Amino acid sequence: MVLPERGRRLRWTAALTGAFMDHLSRTGNISAAARRIGIDPAQAYYRQRTNAAFRAAWRAALDAGYLTIETQAMAYVLSGGEAAADTGTGRFDWEHGLRLLVWHDQRRAGREQRGKPPRQVTTREESDALILRRLAVLAKRKQGETAA
Repeated sequence: MVLPERGRRLRWTAALTGAFMDHLSRTGNISAAARRIGIDPAQAYYRQRTNAAFRAAWRAALDAGYLTIETQAMAYVLSGGEAAADTGTGRFDWEHGLRLLVWHDQRRAGREQRGKPPRQVTTREESDALILRRLAVLAKRKQGETAA
């Protein structure tokens, strides 16, 4: 696979996308999948943010990857903590696997950060109203300063 030099624009081919998604679906690890195809993870994240088809494939591959991690975790537990049979993705790291599974469950529930309420996205009207209220407060404060 021929890749561009670092800092150059990456052209995502079908082969490159397929290799990335394949590794992502086997590991659930975005950084490892990016390194596997020889790119910086930031390039994969950028593609995910800017391309709807890639984003849909990314989500499906991540879901498959998390199922793989769950399966490896079960095999690890059932084997009494011994390394599970080689699945082609390397040795199972129990702590890392659990962190990924917890993070995935929190994202699915809308809680990306521990201990914080689910992220809320405001509408344009709500954000405009908030900005106008803050501007009114600033205008009153400015009037008070000029009157004094």
